[in-house]
Amino acid sequence: MESNQLRRRRSVCPVRISLKIVRFCVNPQNSPFFFPVASRSRHTLSKSMTDEHETANERTRFLDNENSDAEEVSTNKQETWSDLKPYVRPLLASNFISVVCGLNDGSIGAIIPRLKDYYSIPNETVSLLFLCNSFGYFLAAMVNGYIVHRLGQVGAMYFGAIILLVAYSFIASGLPFGVMAALMVVQGAGVALLDAAMNVYTSSVPKATLMLNVLHALYGVGAMLSPLVNGLLWRMDVSWRGMYVFMAFFSFINIVLIAVGFRNIKIEDHDEDEEPADHKDIMRAAMRHPMTILGAIYILVYVGTEVTVGGWGLTYLHEGRGGDKIAMSNVIAGYWAALAAGRIVLGYLCDKFGEKRMITIFTLLTAAVLVGLWLIADIVIDSIAIVSIGFLLGPMFPSTISLASKVLPRSLHATSIGFIAGTGAGGAALFPFITGQVAGKFGILAMPAVCLSMAVTMQVLWTFVPSSKESVSCCGSRRGGNYQSIPSS
Repeated sequence: MESNQLRRRRSVCPVRISLKIVRFCVNPQNSPFFFPVASRSRHTLSKSMTDEHETANERTRFLDNENSDAEEVSTNKQETWSDLKPYVRPLLASNFISVVCGLNDGSIGAIIPRLKDYYSIPNETVSLLFLCNSFGYFLAAMVNGYIVHRLGQVGAMYFGAIILLVAYSFIASGLPFGVMAALMVVQGAGVALLDAAMNVYTSSVPKATLMLNVLHALYGVGAMLSPLVNGLLWRMDVSWRGMYVFMAFFSFINIVLIAVGFRNIKIEDHDEDEEPADHKDIMRAAMRHPMTILGAIYILVYVGTEVTVGGWGLTYLHEGRGGDKIAMSNVIAGYWAALAAGRIVLGYLCDKFGEKRMITIFTLLTAAVLVGLWLIADIVIDSIAIVSIGFLLGPMFPSTISLASKVLPRSLHATSIGFIAGTGAGGAALFPFITGQVAGKFGILAMPAVCLSMAVTMQVLWTFVPSSKESVSCCGSRRGGNYQSIPSS
């Protein structure tokens, strides 16, 4: 604190001297250099008293900030279940959005073998669907802040839900592969907007860490439904298009629940005592914040790993290890169920012992299990390994969003967390596409090696993800940056 005051005084002193010189040149009699010794002494005494008064004010502001921080921590500790009562309706709607997002991300991988037969295409070609989906995700991530600025967070939610229903409805009609690939862009954009909105809202409610774990556990439940429904349709000899009819029905219910859950709800993206800042200033500050960039890249790779295992796992077990297609569909359903369970069980451990430490342990264990999946050619062991990977990957996404909500200023939540979630959703398509290209050249048995490289990348990125506002402030002060809240315009 004292060093900051010294720097401030050193930077102000030249300014004061310059002002005195100008005053002397204009009117020498009013200059302190013209006064007698006694007058200069009185002036020096007045200046000293002013400096002491400024120092006292600085100390008072510092103590006030400490008291406000202490009150904030005390308030967070006193959060109870009754605090969630005003948020029940929108939380239920957000949780159903999470189910829809999970259902979407688990759908393409579940129907890959059937799409290959229907369109008579290899792995490299069918993986283009993931690439088109990825483009939609990234497009939505880039414009999410603008859409929220124009339509509001709830309006962006409606927009994403509507275009998702439109995409599902057209894909269910069995259009040519090129048209289906184009519709995947619209589908990806819709899911990214929904994903961003549900994360932004849930991170702002009481007991946010627990609510985020529940939210993303339900994502796993939705993803688990995809292979189960696909297996049921497979046994009934129903076309893969039935899967999209099912998802279109879920998407329609999603719109209804958003209308009911978020009626008369306004999602604030700034503190109550602040005026909303200009959108360009918010976007600029969000993109400069280390948590936004590192968090987005980390989630991009994480979601890529998660959906690659869940998306290509069925093909890996069925074609690579010779497992029964119906039984292996159930294994992939178990993978997503384990992901949901991990978000609750391991999410509790992250909340208790710290996100940074526990996520590091879970990532290293995931890498070890991936090595076993790659090297051990036993269908039972490989099935257990895939389910175990789902359990270990479970808490990583909600823990990162929870950490971001603590590190980021409130004014940046909508833009930064929306960007992190939207970019991460792009990983659900980009890395499965890359895996499909690798599988086309080296065979589907190369899948664990690709996922292992992603797990190593995740751990490297996680090492540099900020863990607190203090660490960001220190980093910003060393680099000359300013990552605090945006002032009102």
